[in-house]
Amino acid sequence: MLQRAKRTLGMALALGAVAVVGSVSTAHAATDQAANTVRAVGGAPGYGPDSGLRLNANFVGIAALKSGGGYWAVASDGGVFARGDARFYGSTGGRKLNKPVVGMAGAPADDGYWLVASDGGVFAFGHVGFYGSLGNKKLNAPIVALASTPSGKGYWMLGADGGVFAFGDAGFYGSLGNKKLNAPVAAMGPTPSGLGYYLLGADGGVFTFGNAGFAGAAVDGKRATGITVIRAGAYQVARTDGSVAGFGGEPSIAATPDMGMNVHPVVGIAAHHGGRGSWLVRTYVPPPPPAPQVQDLSQDPFLRCTRAHESDSAGGYRAVSPGGVYRGAYQFLRSTWDNVARRLGRFDLVGVDPAAASPHDQDLLALALYHWQGPAPWGGRCAGLP
Repeated sequence: MLQRAKRTLGMALALGAVAVVGSVSTAHAATDQAANTVRAVGGAPGYGPDSGLRLNANFVGIAALKSGGGYWAVASDGGVFARGDARFYGSTGGRKLNKPVVGMAGAPADDGYWLVASDGGVFAFGHVGFYGSLGNKKLNAPIVALASTPSGKGYWMLGADGGVFAFGDAGFYGSLGNKKLNAPVAAMGPTPSGLGYYLLGADGGVFTFGNAGFAGAAVDGKRATGITVIRAGAYQVARTDGSVAGFGGEPSIAATPDMGMNVHPVVGIAAHHGGRGSWLVRTYVPPPPPAPQVQDLSQDPFLRCTRAHESDSAGGYRAVSPGGVYRGAYQFLRSTWDNVARRLGRFDLVGVDPAAASPHDQDLLALALYHWQGPAPWGGRCAGLP
């Protein structure tokens, strides 16, 4: 998972999959009335939760009943919350997972669901089948989404690099795994027939495969996090600020002031299959620390020691390794930087060049990685420091 760099700037950071947000940010979520909630938009009925919950981990996804009478929301520890007519069939909330859960898909018969972890592990609950996983495979990028076929006899998994993996009766219609992308891939939505699918880039780009018809994209500077297909050729794209871009005749919805992009960004969307609007699931990101704490981060003993090994003599916060692969004061790979940013819920940092990021943001992500993985990503250096 980690490899020693063939350069003089220390250990490269090359982590595998991570969650969009983890339990590290739940401490104050219960006091925020918009945190870990589901917002009904466009006329969809509201089933909640509509106030802050005290959770072990934050919401990362949503799946709606085909009947339109409810939905499930899932947290990164695999906790499942059933609302409306949705039944609870089990969860991984009490299990120790190798990697966090990043999404879910509901069965077409509304009688079960699948959860997917960022390493491609799949967990089946209710009256659904298990059709395979990627939990024991080496992936080029973490898994970010799961989608069911119309029959419920298979599913697709989506990697952040646009790779698509088909299981059961799911057909493979192409992927972006070998393409140079402007932004990571964030979500997917199958067509109603299951003979194609849409892939959504985090920059709002929409890519079509199979019988998916292109009706437009949402590349307007906002961060895209979810796509839901309403009918053939019609879909909606959700953004972190709570706005929804509609295509193929579907309405667009403006964000409202209470959505709070920075503290409780939207991380997924599910259509009301009765034809009335959609549901947006919101997570929780703790507010930034006050200015004195921001200034003091760089003086953390572990960070000071790590910078001395990695970059102090090679450019500091703007250090770039020969060849340009390892970047910034802590020599992040771009993919690792993006993974840690997602884990913290700092979607504004995903896709940012680590060497161009502010010193505080580099310190913040490096410290988060240290508290998550210890000193191992840097070859065990500076072990024992607080």
